[in-house]
Amino acid sequence: MLDYIIVGQGIAGSMLSWFLMKENQQLLVVDELNHSSATHVAPGVTNPITGRKFVKTWLADELIPFATSTYHQFEELFQEPLLRPVSIIKLLDSVKAQNDWSARCSSPGYIPYLKNEQVINLDPEKVKNDFGGFEINGGTKLEASKFLTHYRKLLQEKELLLEEKFCFDELEVHDAFITYRGKKARNIIFCEGAGAVKNPYFKFLPFQLAKGECLVLKIEDFYADRVISGEAGILPTFINKDEYFVGATHDWHFNDDQPSEMGKNELLGNLSTFLKVPYQIAAHKAAIRPTVKDRRPFIGFHPEYRHIGIFNGMGTKGLSLAPFFADHFAGYLVNGTPLMKEVDIKRCLKHT
Repeated sequence: MLDYIIVGQGIAGSMLSWFLMKENQQLLVVDELNHSSATHVAPGVTNPITGRKFVKTWLADELIPFATSTYHQFEELFQEPLLRPVSIIKLLDSVKAQNDWSARCSSPGYIPYLKNEQVINLDPEKVKNDFGGFEINGGTKLEASKFLTHYRKLLQEKELLLEEKFCFDELEVHDAFITYRGKKARNIIFCEGAGAVKNPYFKFLPFQLAKGECLVLKIEDFYADRVISGEAGILPTFINKDEYFVGATHDWHFNDDQPSEMGKNELLGNLSTFLKVPYQIAAHKAAIRPTVKDRRPFIGFHPEYRHIGIFNGMGTKGLSLAPFFADHFAGYLVNGTPLMKEVDIKRCLKHT
């Protein structure tokens, strides 16, 4: 009998299966390859300070070092570079923003993530930055699609991957175990990403799907070694010379997962507020990601079907959240370590 069947091989399913394998658990991952999934499409940047109010990411002091260490372990395993540090320049758009930034500089919790208190002025011929900007420490860029591809190959080599779309009609739930296509397991855990909204066992969880779109631009003689964060973010792909990601949108109301004219116009409009050099559009991408209103993952087991679990809801910060909470969930599953109340799905049961 297997210990776990894991449904999904996005960042959540990959990380959870990895940490369970490290605990010597017997498992099978069920996944239909989708190059348009959120992790495959995402630029892969982790930014410890975000938003107009320059808020430090939740649990940044724990999440980011753990994620960095985990991805470096995969670099050694795959003998392939996957993660690089990146300098992030956050543009200031007003005197108020300058004052808010100055206040952050005096906060002890923020000091490790601020390069210094100096206002940076970029080349005004390239970037409109009348109020300057500041440099953020601790940013990283993960080659997310490359990571998923290498990890999928690892699962294939270990014969731990069933490459197909999961069929709920084939799932049989028993008192002490589940079966799927003749495979018996003590538990099944769903890590389906946006597919979670169609999961019949977890309809009570208040997922909010968001469509994100990004562009790939060709820009000559621009900042090839840093992220510029204004109304949109511009970051080098580090794949092709003069190639940059621009993104991303965050649309709650959409009809499909395809790139849209509205999304492109929003990105170009945001870009026009600060980019002053010519460019060419090389690609336009879109993906759906599962988000949660309180911006905390959904982790735990169904209140009635105790062998059916979920590990999802990582949202826009999935690349930094998934390693830490996969390890956390594995500790709960194998050793009985209590789940953090902030991520336990029990927090949602009172609303059902």
